[in-house]
Amino acid sequence: MARWHLDELRTALEGIGWRIAAELPGDDYRVSATWELRRSGYPAGAVVDFEGLDDLKVLPIEQSYGCHTRGAEHSLYFRRRGQSGSPARARWRRELDSFVKSVGS
Repeated sequence: MARWHLDELRTALEGIGWRIAAELPGDDYRVSATWELRRSGYPAGAVVDFEGLDDLKVLPIEQSYGCHTRGAEHSLYFRRRGQSGSPARARWRRELDSFVKSVGS
């Protein structure tokens, strides 16, 4: 959807101790890119895949429309941002916080 989704996701993950150890290319089909995450106390880390299935090609990560934690059912849809204080903005923040808390669980 937009770069701001990635920036806010990165900031939220880093805020609870995760770091992006590697950004890997996608699979040329459904996955735009993959973030390998590491966190102290989590030896296995976590993997987040960015969804980019399109009609003719896989979308670049900046145009992905969501992400999910590999091997889990946790996902995040990249909604419209909404204005500060709007219900849309509050919904995005709630869903982002919920997703970030679920990473590694």
